[in-house]
Amino acid sequence: MTLQLVSPDRFVRHVPLGFAFRDASDLSLIGDGLDIRITDAMRPWRNAQLRPTPSGTWMTPRLPGLDAVLAEKPADWSTHQRSFVVAVEDDLHRFLPVRFQADLPVRGRFAWPSWSGFATGPIAPLLPAGAPAGYAPDYLPLFPAIARTAPGPRATVRAQLAVRQADGTDLPAGWAAMTVSVSGTVIGLGIADVGGAIVVSGAYPTLPSQTVEEAAAGRSEVAWEAVIKVYYGKLAGSPPALDEILGQLSKPPTKALATLKPAEPELPAQTLVLGRPLTLATGKTATERFSSLYLKAN
Repeated sequence: MTLQLVSPDRFVRHVPLGFAFRDASDLSLIGDGLDIRITDAMRPWRNAQLRPTPSGTWMTPRLPGLDAVLAEKPADWSTHQRSFVVAVEDDLHRFLPVRFQADLPVRGRFAWPSWSGFATGPIAPLLPAGAPAGYAPDYLPLFPAIARTAPGPRATVRAQLAVRQADGTDLPAGWAAMTVSVSGTVIGLGIADVGGAIVVSGAYPTLPSQTVEEAAAGRSEVAWEAVIKVYYGKLAGSPPALDEILGQLSKPPTKALATLKPAEPELPAQTLVLGRPLTLATGKTATERFSSLYLKAN
């Protein structure tokens, strides 16, 4: 990234990094409220806090440890990169914290190399509509916290994920990933916080088709059959690295339970109703539910 001032004297400044972050719910750019810090992975005393630009890019004009002469030679940066840990927290409590590594300095907005390692199906909500195979965004996703209100009319699914252990106690399924699919297409992807609380928000699917008779009678409600999949790898860290969190999507999903006893049947497809948030939980009896959606202990 290069900053340029045109005046009687020409001033050009090469910026050694630039990060963009988007809301996993609707891909809107996040340009405020974040606390972003980069730390040299081998020299933790070298660190810096990033600030946003009016365009929504987060940057710092000086990379800790970058030689002043080299800083003005961006063509040479690729051979002098070092690994930095990037930690993102939201001072406004809208999004979950994330952590990832980045090789810096870099020209232009940072393109996360880990994008290429994920299957496009499960991460489809994190990519622009119609993105071609192999598309690598120049942004990273931030996932909404459980208390956040969805931006605009969005399909919203909430749950408290947990594993019921043999001694009868609950283990929160922290940092699990959950997808919501309709007609085989993933419409929403969410991440649980450290305590297992999760919200998934995504665009509503195309309205279900109607017969002529149904159209004449009018709809009392609009509903879809939604398939819920949970991916839980018992990750360590608070938070774990973002590539580890999304890497759970490449493993077989963890069984979510409709009831605990007697045979631990799998959670069936759920009815997603337009304009109505869906809350998931494992059944206790025919009429009662637990407060958690339990996962099958491996």
